[in-house]
Amino acid sequence: MKIVYFGSSEFSVPFLKKIKVSRHEIVAVFTNSDKKKGRGLKLAQNPVKEAALSEGIKVFEEEGAGIDLVGDLSGLNFDYAVVISYGRILPREVFDRWPGRWLNLHPSMLPQYRGPSPMISALLDGAQQTGVTINDIVYEVDTGMIFAQTGFTIEQSDNLDSLKEKVISFGGPLLITVLDMIGDKGYRPFPQGDQGITYTRKISSEDLPVDWSADGKEIVNRIRAFSSTPGVYGFFNGERIKILKASLESGTARDVTISERGGEPAGTVVAAGAKEGLLVRCGGGGIIRIEILQPSGKRTMDHKSFINGYHPCVGQRFKKRSI
Repeated sequence: MKIVYFGSSEFSVPFLKKIKVSRHEIVAVFTNSDKKKGRGLKLAQNPVKEAALSEGIKVFEEEGAGIDLVGDLSGLNFDYAVVISYGRILPREVFDRWPGRWLNLHPSMLPQYRGPSPMISALLDGAQQTGVTINDIVYEVDTGMIFAQTGFTIEQSDNLDSLKEKVISFGGPLLITVLDMIGDKGYRPFPQGDQGITYTRKISSEDLPVDWSADGKEIVNRIRAFSSTPGVYGFFNGERIKILKASLESGTARDVTISERGGEPAGTVVAAGAKEGLLVRCGGGGIIRIEILQPSGKRTMDHKSFINGYHPCVGQRFKKRSI
């Protein structure tokens, strides 16, 4: 089949490459225009654009999803469009003009976690299972018929980075199987149904500062959900510190004295040493063990390097804000 591909993020690139080496032909790629990034605001090439050009695929850069998109599509001969992490809501007109020719790979077991942040939301919820769905795209977001889906386990050690890798690992072969079945006229999509529907929301910068008064499990799940990019953060001695890995302290015999003392404000360092580790009080009297950190503008480091370089003392505090 002839495929038009829509994608804009690094997450989208492996699926583009998977289709490229399949029996299907990518006739064009639609992606967002290049953006200025970093402190120098240098123009950074969109990763999907870069991958497509390296394969000799025609690229359309869209400033918006409207008249230009419809006009560009009208000049192409394609059987299906595949949309993965495109970053824009497509206009209703494309579904009216090319009905039943739109496929999406959604990183959840639809109808669970509809919307813009399914992987992050699953980790925030502490979910133990999620999956990948290949579904028909209709104008109402994430409500289309399901072609195929597969589930997998979320381990406690998983964060956003490793969960993306699992979605790519499971989702790539599933996508090609569905395209093959469509090409062979051997597919039977089925409706999502109205049971177990949940929705996610758009993530904002306000989600990233650590609320140390929250329950320890909630804090650890938040760290998992945003690691390593964009990464949640706190402030220590006024410096912004990303916290990339942490675990809930289980209250072993070594830590009984710490746990029983209690009374410290949330965010207080209750242990800081090569042997004890970096332990911080959180809401409800719990303790989290901070394992990997990244001070602003510096390299990622483990807790031992942080202790050696920043010399945190028992009684000092991590805070949500710089003041």
